Amino acid sequence: MSEEDFIELVRKAEEETVAHPRRYVTKLALFALIGYLAIFGVLFALIGLAGGLVAAAVFSTALFLILVKKKLIFVILIAIWVLLKALWVRFEAPEGYTLKRKECPRLFEEIDRLSKQLKAVRIHRVILDNNLNAAVVQHPRLGVFGWNRNYLIVGYPLMLTLSPEEMRSVLAHEFGHLSGNHSRFNAWIYRVRLSWLRIMAAFEHAESWGASMMRKFFNWYSPRFEAYSFALARSNEYEADAIAAELTSPQTAAQALVNVHATAPYIDDHYWKNYFRRADEVAEPPFAPFAGLAHFLNDSPFDREQMKARIDEEMQVQTHYANTHPSLRDRLISLGVETPEVSVTEVNAADEWLGDRGRQVMADFDREWLTANGEAWRERYEYVANARTKLKEMEGSDAAELSDDTLWDYACWTREFVSDEQALPLFLAFRERQPQATGCAFYIACILLSRDDESGLESLALARTNPNLIGDCARLGYQFLLDKGKREEAEAWWQDSLAQQEIFVAAHQERQSVSPKDALMKPEIEKERLGELIAQLKRMPNVGKVWLAQKPVRHMPEDPVYILAFKSKGIVFSRNKLQARVAESLDVDGRFFIVCKSGDAKAVAKRVVKKGSRIL
Repeated sequence: MSEEDFIELVRKAEEETVAHPRRYVTKLALFALIGYLAIFGVLFALIGLAGGLVAAAVFSTALFLILVKKKLIFVILIAIWVLLKALWVRFEAPEGYTLKRKECPRLFEEIDRLSKQLKAVRIHRVILDNNLNAAVVQHPRLGVFGWNRNYLIVGYPLMLTLSPEEMRSVLAHEFGHLSGNHSRFNAWIYRVRLSWLRIMAAFEHAESWGASMMRKFFNWYSPRFEAYSFALARSNEYEADAIAAELTSPQTAAQALVNVHATAPYIDDHYWKNYFRRADEVAEPPFAPFAGLAHFLNDSPFDREQMKARIDEEMQVQTHYANTHPSLRDRLISLGVETPEVSVTEVNAADEWLGDRGRQVMADFDREWLTANGEAWRERYEYVANARTKLKEMEGSDAAELSDDTLWDYACWTREFVSDEQALPLFLAFRERQPQATGCAFYIACILLSRDDESGLESLALARTNPNLIGDCARLGYQFLLDKGKREEAEAWWQDSLAQQEIFVAAHQERQSVSPKDALMKPEIEKERLGELIAQLKRMPNVGKVWLAQKPVRHMPEDPVYILAFKSKGIVFSRNKLQARVAESLDVDGRFFIVCKSGDAKAVAKRVVKKGSRIL
């Protein structure tokens, strides 16, 4: 579903909520039930098929024998199995640092009080993570059939940042989405929206034809349900804010919103970025990160001017259809309060609610972080030391005398360790050699746009032809044009980026797999690459004759897809393992599928032999 179609459907739904609210609610309920109808319709059809087979065996031996003789019974049984397997979608449960009731009684008292006041769902497990956020997540233990287990996920940095009253407001907002005190219908739609999105994502990664059938339905259904229910989902956010204000106060709810919006980027800029920069200077972290964060919040007064500037900037952001969450400005207007100043609490929720357990929590978080990131820290230190040494050796070099690889390193390291100003001439010199280099175009665009030079958009347009850069390019160009007051051009940039992204998605899907039904042709491959491919294959002892074919693709044909089929030779105990070993051993530029003539993919290999060329 394109963004334009999505927004158009959202707008129509918003108009309907105002003009005909009861009709909208009725249609939305029926629309929500369509998903259940599809799932249970398939389930009942399977039960009917199974019951029919049993009846055939019991009441009509002749019919049963005909089904067996014609092998129809096996087709039906396979269909039942495949569709049941498609419906049995498993979702991963949230994982993280689990808190127990007896260890943190104050926290669980708050959770129990909020659950009781709001008649909200029961929380089965409380998890701490390292985000500046909180959420109630429902994990369906029976996949598409539900039986939810409810998780409260709370960001430990959030608890360090907010006061107990502000943290209570945040939790009340999250519980409010699933409250029984307010609209049960809204809470149900909130859960259904999340369920269909998760189910669609789960079917996206399943491979059977039964899952493919369900995927096609949910790929059509889920985005349309999301769009039609968008208006209600956004009103849910306002309602959850109102619940938070009711259980604390409008001023507290507003203060929590402002503090979260301001402190998250402030902590990133003034603590985490400085902490990570230490990896450039020392081989090991100089102190534990979360203990350091707690000291930073206690001992480093926030720059009020910077914080005010952040909130002023945030208040300019308008509510958009990209997210059901309204803008900060609209949420504060809904609460009916003036924009409060950012405040720093003297007693944070972590100290108040975790109590003595808080020290152990901090120590555990620090130990886990250091274990998970220690190697990356050392790699960064070694990279910086090596880069700075080589950069010093290159200093003053004539770009014209350097190889392409050396010039590229020189430009990137200069930008990273010296300045954009000194790096720009080096990137421009590299672009003269390789005008279509998207990475180089991206760096040039970043430097020019940071100077408020609009000519950087031309380089950014080239950079977004790289699927790995399009997200950054879309956001960078959109924000630059928006800041210049060119809203229409910004929207056009965003839409063009979306169109490019759709091409990338289509190209990716074409390259995901190869089947016996795919059209194949003789390969069009450069002699050098073919020669390197043959040389590597000759060094593999169990590889005999080899054929190569090419899969025609509609999108991005400059990135071809090859299928290599080989015949095994010698003693081979597992042709599938040999196939995997050959795929892992080949080191040739390009996209290659590797199939063995006598393995599980022999049908594909047969097509390669027929349509391709023998190369070995």
